Amino acid sequence: MLELVNDSATQRAACTALDALLEILGSAINEYLQPIMSRLAGLLETTPNSFKQVIIGAIGSAAHASREQFLPYFQPTMVHCERFLSLTGEGEEQELRGITMDAIGTFAEAVGKEVFRPYFAPMMKHAAEGIILNSARLRECSFLFFGVMARVFEEEFAPYLGDVVASLLSSLKQAEHGEEESKC
Repeated sequence: MLELVNDSATQRAACTALDALLEILGSAINEYLQPIMSRLAGLLETTPNSFKQVIIGAIGSAAHASREQFLPYFQPTMVHCERFLSLTGEGEEQELRGITMDAIGTFAEAVGKEVFRPYFAPMMKHAAEGIILNSARLRECSFLFFGVMARVFEEEFAPYLGDVVASLLSSLKQAEHGEEESKC
């Protein structure tokens, strides 16, 4: 499959297939993790944003499957990902930002709270900012991220709970696309 990822004619489809495979591979990924991460990291440097979405998704699946084996790739991957969390344009920029937020939540679960701790507060801030960008997709990704952070950090999530619940209640009052405003 990595050979197909190397071929520009099949890259996108191969990364999509790789993402699906990695999601279910479990610990069998460990012998392939280094070449997979090397290739995916290289693609993050050279591809357009619309393709980066697929790559970030595949990296998230690799982290999910490999769990603690993802540790050596965590820091370099975060360096790549952090720049996508400041994207504010509509369409593929917001999609990439949302997928990145989802993947970072998966990274946190994979590496654990002690390793993820330095990123906790900054990522919570990025997720909160995603809520106010008037994008249903970013709101959804932010709330999913908050759920993961609550699960990973447990009682340490408590200081954020008031703001998260207020944002959630505010979001519930917003009209869906094409509907009149809700009277909640």
